Amino acid sequence: MYKDVIGYQLADGMSKTTLIDIAGRIIREWMSRQKGFIKWEIHQNGEGGYTDIVYWESREDALAAEKEMVNIPDAAEWYGCYKEGSVSANHLSVVASF
Repeated sequence: MYKDVIGYQLADGMSKTTLIDIAGRIIREWMSRQKGFIKWEIHQNGEGGYTDIVYWESREDALAAEKEMVNIPDAAEWYGCYKEGSVSANHLSVVASF
């Protein structure tokens, strides 16, 4: 299993409810159709920041989906959720699970 971990702050004026609504649409209209997609979790920390964890079957599936992001319907609305300059990403592969 492979995970993309994305940290960010919401854009000024953006609500958590709007973020979740837009993420749900992205899942229905695009992400659920990507090969190897398992699930997408949105987490909020105590300081108000967010961390998304997107689960994939493999690194190759995640990279293929990344290339297809240009085809996300109304992507500008989704990208508008994020405060400019606040997005960071890590990529994790499971080496052991207990």
